[in-house]
Amino acid sequence: MREMKDSGIDWIGEIPDEWSIGRVKHAFNRKNEKAMQEDPIILSLARSGVRVRDVSNNEGQVAESYFNYNPVEIDDLLLNPMDLYSGANCSISKVSGVISPAYVNLKSMDGINPVFYDYYFKVQYWLMAFFAHGKGVSYENRWTLNTETLMNYPIVTLSYEEQCNRADYLDDKCAKIDAIIARQQEVIEKLKAYKLSVITEAVTKGLDPDVKMRDSGIEWIGEIPEHWAINKICWNYEVELGKMLDSKRITGVSLRPYLRNTDVQWNHINYENLNEMDFADNEVERYSIKPGDLMICEGGEIGRSAIVRDDAPLGIFYQKALHRIRARENKKSCVNFLYYTMYCMAKNNCLTNSPEKATIAHLPAEIMKSLRYPVPNIIEQQKISAYLNNKCDQIDSTISKKLIIINKLNDYKKSLIYEVVTGKMEV
Repeated sequence: MREMKDSGIDWIGEIPDEWSIGRVKHAFNRKNEKAMQEDPIILSLARSGVRVRDVSNNEGQVAESYFNYNPVEIDDLLLNPMDLYSGANCSISKVSGVISPAYVNLKSMDGINPVFYDYYFKVQYWLMAFFAHGKGVSYENRWTLNTETLMNYPIVTLSYEEQCNRADYLDDKCAKIDAIIARQQEVIEKLKAYKLSVITEAVTKGLDPDVKMRDSGIEWIGEIPEHWAINKICWNYEVELGKMLDSKRITGVSLRPYLRNTDVQWNHINYENLNEMDFADNEVERYSIKPGDLMICEGGEIGRSAIVRDDAPLGIFYQKALHRIRARENKKSCVNFLYYTMYCMAKNNCLTNSPEKATIAHLPAEIMKSLRYPVPNIIEQQKISAYLNNKCDQIDSTISKKLIIINKLNDYKKSLIYEVVTGKMEV
């Protein structure tokens, strides 16, 4: 059994007796020179790793010049000092190029294996150890780890041979874990595709395989049962965009909670920690929601929808980024059937009808109202909805189980990396 000692650092705990604690500046040099290149290979750093950016299609932010970008060589260790909250945003570069000077570029000294310390730094992000050393305006705004703090940040010091052994061990173990995760993710994608096919088939063809069909005249729908109709949404439903955000959303005298685009996910609405905005008494009816309303995202993932259920809290409103679809009183409509139709249209990319001059893709109210969809009689709508509720619940349950497996594997991988880079596990 290896002798252990206290490292003196809370998040590290005990380390092997022959290890010590050093500083980043004792193991790495920070590269801060300028590339001064006319046509460089532009790199970006994400949690998935370092990759080459395609600036020809305006991917990400495009700089006027890349002369002041930092040159990156293979095996340089890149860290994002600005994103200390959302994940392990550091990686070894496997390609040469240039990267924004906003990132920290570390070149390992002799006797230092950058792969081992890449794993070490990932733990800092996961445990939010870096976050505790950040500075800025607020946690949400420009919370950054400055260079001086990073270069004096504590690291474990161990022999080069052991660094390599531990890095190789983690490469092997993590590759196997990632392969299992990838297989689970592949199954999830197949289940999602199957779910879409089930919904598409049901809302466009019905449940009777022997019914006589006719051409709908709409490409994405194809043939529909002969007795079905094709209607515009506005014939059966009222379509109303929410209120435009304004300065009174904070200072108004009648502040009320409202839904944003991000609060509406597929088949789920988040009612917790809602922002507030001023809604006058004469706006209550127009901008309030009630059970049975279908909320549809006007932008972002266009068409993402959820029904306001009976257990929804009272007194909730909504902003302009959402459509409120409400059944007309004189029409027999099944909002659940429309929800599945919107799911089908959104996932099959049938809602990309933004105006020509629009700078951001969105679904205007007039286009929303004019969308045409297949309409069986109300009894058939209800039967199809019940069938899809049951079928989609089964598929979603299987997906949830796969996601639980993925989460457990990710947690295990993080735990394994922590145990190895702090010396608690023998390799």
